[in-house]
Order: sequence, then structure tokens, then C-alpha cells
Amino acid sequence: MVELQRILFLTDFSPESTQALEYARELADKFGSRLYVLHVIVDATSKLYNMVSGDYHALDRNAQEKTREWLDKLHREQLHSSPNCETLIERGELFEHVLKVVHEKHIDLIVMSAHTHPGFHIHLISNLPEKLVRKAPCHVFVVHTGTA
Repeated sequence: MVELQRILFLTDFSPESTQALEYARELADKFGSRLYVLHVIVDATSKLYNMVSGDYHALDRNAQEKTREWLDKLHREQLHSSPNCETLIERGELFEHVLKVVHEKHIDLIVMSAHTHPGFHIHLISNLPEKLVRKAPCHVFVVHTGTA
């Protein structure tokens, strides 16, 4: 029998990502799994985080604050403040930090959307699902939400 004790969900806060979260939540409920929700801040200067004035440290702090705010809202509203869920923020190269979390948390399944936020650096992640399928030491479930 398949056991999924720990599920990692990757989010870029796009509507497609939010739709894919339903799959991660349902799988976590069905298998009684711990759900980790991860956002990796690849570029603190991205428009995604609503630019602020100041040096790079101010931009980085802003990106972290926005990410924490959005993850808290997602946990509260989409996951109904589930105690079996943990939100995570990483900063740096996307693929590297996803694999880092997979190893640290002993993840059994990664769930992610096939689409990304339009303000996000698509060239950095366009091949992420393919790379994870080839290199991750666990299963990868890519959700196609039916949008173009």
C-alpha cells in the first residue's frame, strides 16, 4: 500500500497554484499526511512582491513579509488553520531549495501546479516539474488546471 506521510506543496500564489492546493489538501486528508506548503523567494526584486523603496535588504525583508502574510492567509483560509500543516519560506535558487526541503522533511510526494504566476520569472521555473520528476527522490504530482 502507498504511504504518503509527508506531502510538499509548492506555491507561487497564482490562481493555478491555489487550485492545485486542493489536490494537495485532499491527498493529505485522505492519507492522514503532514502537509508542508513552500514558497521559494527566487528574486526579492520581483514585481510579485510589490516593490518598495530602499536597498536590497529592504526589498528582501518586504518579500519575506509578503510571503509570510500570504502563507498565513492561505493556511487560514484554504487549509482552515489545519494543525497538520506547516508553511515554509526559502530564499535562493528554486530547484536547489525544493530538493533541500524534500531531504530535510523526508517528503514522500511533491504537488505543484503546471502553471505559474505571470509576474514570476517563468524562465527560472518552466522546466521545474521535469527536473523534479527526474531528480527528486520522491513522487511528483503536477496539476494541470485546464488554463492555457
